[in-house]
Amino acid sequence: MRTVRHDDVPDQPWRNGGGTTRELHRDERWRLSVATISADGPFSTFPGVTRWFAVARGELVLDLDGAPQDVGPRAVLVFDGELPVVAHPEGEVLAVNVMATSPPGITVVGGRYAGGSAVAVVDLDTLQAHFEVARGDLPALERAVVILEASDVAVPRGRSRSRGSVHRLATD
Repeated sequence: MRTVRHDDVPDQPWRNGGGTTRELHRDERWRLSVATISADGPFSTFPGVTRWFAVARGELVLDLDGAPQDVGPRAVLVFDGELPVVAHPEGEVLAVNVMATSPPGITVVGGRYAGGSAVAVVDLDTLQAHFEVARGDLPALERAVVILEASDVAVPRGRSRSRGSVHRLATD
């Protein structure tokens, strides 16, 4: 298992100049970063990319293609990267952002992490990212974003991963 601490990675300006990010991982399939958002403004668009977005600290409303979405501490928002998105933070917000080429070979879930294997686990309280996690490598976490191989996750019958949908995280 490899661990990257948020505080050990330098800030980089957003492509559109509206915020900063700390990139914790990037490869040919996906990217993991933690963004600091402190003012209203648009996100950059990324055609051909699926995005997952979770707030680690603060409160935020995202205007997603004209529809406001509250992205509080118990929500993960998944949306197409080409959609127009405008952020409306209440003070400074730290948010975990996962981007993958479409169709993504990964999926992202959140909430309580019970200790299973994963491509990566981000502790939303410490902002440490752990990669190539095997069962038993980490203790249970109350608030986490977990990145899994898409083939390891079943979507219940009648459900789809729809564009721009909000997925509420489990509270236990």
